[in-house]
Amino acid sequence: MGIRPLSKIRILDATQGVCGPFCTQLLGDLGAEVIKIEPPQGDESRRKGPQYEGTSLAYIHTNRGKKSVVLDLKKPAHRDIFLRLAEKSDVVVEDFGPGKAEELGIGYEDVKKARADILYLSITNFGKKGTFKDYEANDAIIQAMSGYMSVTSVDYQGAFTKIGPPIADLMAGLYGAIAIASGVIYRKKYGEGLRMDVSKLSAMLIAMNDQYARYLCSGEKSFPTGNAHRMSAAFYPMPAKDGYIVCNPGNRNAKEHKFEDFCEAIGLHDFTKDPRYATEDSRIAHREEVAEALNAHTSKLTVAEISEICHRSNSPEGTVNDMAQLAADPQTIHDRIIIDVHDKKAGDFKVMGCPFRFSEFDYPLSDFADQLGEHTKEVLAGILGMSEDEIAAM
Repeated sequence: MGIRPLSKIRILDATQGVCGPFCTQLLGDLGAEVIKIEPPQGDESRRKGPQYEGTSLAYIHTNRGKKSVVLDLKKPAHRDIFLRLAEKSDVVVEDFGPGKAEELGIGYEDVKKARADILYLSITNFGKKGTFKDYEANDAIIQAMSGYMSVTSVDYQGAFTKIGPPIADLMAGLYGAIAIASGVIYRKKYGEGLRMDVSKLSAMLIAMNDQYARYLCSGEKSFPTGNAHRMSAAFYPMPAKDGYIVCNPGNRNAKEHKFEDFCEAIGLHDFTKDPRYATEDSRIAHREEVAEALNAHTSKLTVAEISEICHRSNSPEGTVNDMAQLAADPQTIHDRIIIDVHDKKAGDFKVMGCPFRFSEFDYPLSDFADQLGEHTKEVLAGILGMSEDEIAAM
């Protein structure tokens, strides 16, 4: 594969599900060697979703390119092997929950005895301290408690809903990867290890962006706007003859006439002569009427025709793609973001690949999927020098 930014960095990955595995997979895409420590029954995601010859697509999606090693960390001998691997690693990532790694004897202080400059990341739902630290939660619960769900709906000021992808898991995994990459730099500069913590709730609070800031500074509470935009009456998925397209033909200042030009081009003549629709503010006050009028005309045009109209007025636009359209999209193809992952049992899968692009480093255009425990012998013999008899006696 060639050198990449985190080449020669070894990560001991003791995580399951989506969040932790996504974090370490990002680091693997950056070149790190990721050794996935799994319990005898395997990562929980191996048993979820569609199965192909016993291989779960849910598992492959966040665990491609990792080496699977099976250890029962409740057994003292297996715990000792984990600590010996930690001594030979740069990073340990765990998501057992507050206090659980310590109970197993593989907490930060335990690992630090094996390697003083270890980088140790714990991923939790609510942090390692505080009122909620021992609460169980999943992605939807974090979306609700973080306030994210309170500003998400299908309709303007409609009923609350969660978004489909596990955004809390993914955001926490992303921030975890940033923390580890920063830790690698810190250790290189100062020669010291770090203990790091990322909680899903904190990651989602950051994702709320200026909506929390507005409340904290002015007391203004955000509300769900659905597919509409708070500051524009014409920024939403518009219906076309052959699909939907999100357009933003709004006037950012008094000198722009994007909205007027868009209306004329779709056949809605003299619409803005009506005082109710003459300004951005007045259109927002009558957003339902504006949408009804626009939809009646865009629904007679194709997505391509509406797209061309937007381009002529320099208005942003984008097709609402389904999965098939996304796979065939020229930008998706150009970016080569979809890669082949080979599984020894089930063959080849197509999944989302590496998001990083560097001028001096390559990026993986293909990858592998591991079977449960597939690399146990290789890792224990190659890194720890254990004999076949020692491995068999575990």
